[in-house]
Amino acid sequence: MRTLVSTLGVLVSVGALVCGCSTAIGSDSDPVVSKAALQRDIADRLTKAGERPESVTCLQDLVGELGKTTRCEVVINSTNSFQPVVSVTRVDGDTVDYEMTPALSKEQLEKAVSRLVTAAARVQVDAISCHSGLQGNVGAAAVCDVGAGGVTLARTVEVSSVEGLTMNFDVVPMLTKAEVESSLLDEFERQGGRRPDSAECSGNLEGKPGKTVDCTVVRGPETKAFTITVTTVAGSKVNYRYRPKS
Repeated sequence: MRTLVSTLGVLVSVGALVCGCSTAIGSDSDPVVSKAALQRDIADRLTKAGERPESVTCLQDLVGELGKTTRCEVVINSTNSFQPVVSVTRVDGDTVDYEMTPALSKEQLEKAVSRLVTAAARVQVDAISCHSGLQGNVGAAAVCDVGAGGVTLARTVEVSSVEGLTMNFDVVPMLTKAEVESSLLDEFERQGGRRPDSAECSGNLEGKPGKTVDCTVVRGPETKAFTITVTTVAGSKVNYRYRPKS
């Protein structure tokens, strides 16, 4: 078993907000829930849950048609904000029922990941760029490129649980293709006393037990294929084994 230490590897969980919300609002005229009504409802519910927001701003009215959605920007404080998605679940005459699910915009996710990496890995994040926002569904994921100390590494952000407007997610180390290839060459050199000519892996290796990547090692005229499998992850250490590919 081989251990590879990634510069910014972290495995942490964060609650975007501690609150459970679901609600229904009726309209006396057309089946539409106004922005103002949504903002009041969200603010009231969060306040009752002990999280009084600094501001709630909904982008548009919610049209009373099944499946219609709108988003609202909720700011709890300068370091905690999120963007719940409000979706129509039922329309009965002038009554519009809707539910809210948590989400983070690209910018909100960047702030959250930067804060988490800084706290968990005790390094100062110099730059961060997430490829997308993050939806509040278990298993939903986004990739963020995190830079610190002149090195930029990819991290997978994956939602682990959702309860009301609470979204817990993990920031998982992702070993780059180049890191895995270099580590594999080092390992073969230690074992055989001679470094192989090259190693080519099929992609990055996510730092979660059971994740795999295939690699081909070339030494002179000999070429062998191996499967790299993550066994355990402890902080910034990713432990893995490699075996001949069957």
